[in-house]
Amino acid sequence: MRPLRVYVETSVIGGKYDAEWKAGTEAFFDMVEAGRFRVVVSNQVREEIEPAPPVVRNFYNSELPKMEYLRFVPEVAELAELYLAEKIVTEKYRADAVHVAYATIYNCAGVVSWNYTHLANQGKSVKFNMVNAANGYPRLFIATPWEVLNYETE
Repeated sequence: MRPLRVYVETSVIGGKYDAEWKAGTEAFFDMVEAGRFRVVVSNQVREEIEPAPPVVRNFYNSELPKMEYLRFVPEVAELAELYLAEKIVTEKYRADAVHVAYATIYNCAGVVSWNYTHLANQGKSVKFNMVNAANGYPRLFIATPWEVLNYETE
């Protein structure tokens, strides 16, 4: 069985050390270890991890060798601009548009995030996918770690 390739947004890395998200994050990373998921991250995640507490940075650095690291390509910025133009997120939350753009451009199945406000909610997911469809990109899911744990492998 091939693992599902998912882009992991920064909140999932930090979630390991958050009381509310710890159990879901650990369950998700257990499934990564079991081969159900292949974690993909980008320089956007790296930039957001840099000011995080040392324990979060250490966890990220320990997991990084197991992750696929995406390089910036101009198409990421172009697609993020389209998301911003459609007001899916505001300029203040540009980073969230960039995360989705990376996942889209690099053909990830989806984005895993604890960010309910700007990413992991049905309304935002529909809007991101409308822009993707209008521009010839595939649909992707945006979900929390708890939601992806029920991914069917068959």
